[in-house]
Amino acid sequence: MTNPNINEAKSLRVARIGVFSALYVVTSLIPISMFIGAPSFLSLNLIMTPTIAAILPPIEALFAAIFGGTIALYLIPGQAMFGPFTILLPVAGATFGSLAFHKQKTGALAASIFLATAISAYLIKNYMVPYFIIPHTLAIILASISSLSNKRNPFRILAAQHAFVSTMCEQGMMMIFAVHLLCLPWQAFIGIFPLMICERLIGAAGGAILIIALQKFFPNILKIS
Repeated sequence: MTNPNINEAKSLRVARIGVFSALYVVTSLIPISMFIGAPSFLSLNLIMTPTIAAILPPIEALFAAIFGGTIALYLIPGQAMFGPFTILLPVAGATFGSLAFHKQKTGALAASIFLATAISAYLIKNYMVPYFIIPHTLAIILASISSLSNKRNPFRILAAQHAFVSTMCEQGMMMIFAVHLLCLPWQAFIGIFPLMICERLIGAAGGAILIIALQKFFPNILKIS
């Protein structure tokens, strides 16, 4: 006989994946910035990737990002800056961000390795603009710090730290594709840099505010695993 508690937990997981996938799609309809080097734009879904990462455990975050990213890709083709590979942007941000938030030391290590890989992939071609990877390096530092002091930090501090880590993992994937898929010249990254900073600040700040608000009004939302 099936345990009703198990069925209820499964239903909650499916529901959360569906809800956050839908929220990702809805926020994808709101453009905030053009993407230099392609006829596409970035949208307010920047704040949803860190939120998905913080609220959902890694497997749920992965599926929410895949479903939300896939639907958004077909509904809003103007966001497909990297074609079908665009789906991997929220997947990277949500999955590695969730690992760092929920798995502490091992998750922070996974996110740090991914960011270090993205930095290396960038510098191979664009060593002429090395300052572009400063935010990604900061994200590695924050992931390491939060993994060592996770239980002592106030939730709002953790939310801000991990929102930044998550949004930079998303940008790290974008950076890899911009360099090796679109083959943008290194000069383009001089102009992209200030836009990237603004976009990631929106993603980190907006995501942190949304995470804190959800945790405040729905205190049990982080307890369902």
